[in-house]
Amino acid sequence: MNEFHSNKYHVSCLQYHITFFTNNNILLEKEEIDFIKSYFKNVSLRHEFKIVGMDIKGFSVTLIINCKTTHYIPNIMKALKGGSARFLYKNFPETKVKKGGNLWNQKYYIATDIRQLDTMVQDYKET
Repeated sequence: MNEFHSNKYHVSCLQYHITFFTNNNILLEKEEIDFIKSYFKNVSLRHEFKIVGMDIKGFSVTLIINCKTTHYIPNIMKALKGGSARFLYKNFPETKVKKGGNLWNQKYYIATDIRQLDTMVQDYKET
């Protein structure tokens, strides 16, 4: 399911595996997860990258995205994490009161190979 991008200078296929967590391991409810999944899909359309895998369980999010070489990962992460928290709290105001201010932990883990990502996340969990 890899997607190739090309221009007159190169042909590329960039696939990133990304994991991030809620702040203080806040558990997400089913309706919040559904809202976040929908929001992420909209962001991917707006920013022209493709989410080829998405798994949201409890307090963790794992994404597999295909993107172009011109994409800047910190901008994608800001759109995904910042926007989803803002609109989640707007649509579910009781969530902000119940769970506190920051929805997402500041860190995210990214790799081009799932084995690398698994190792990084395992090391994080052990610390």
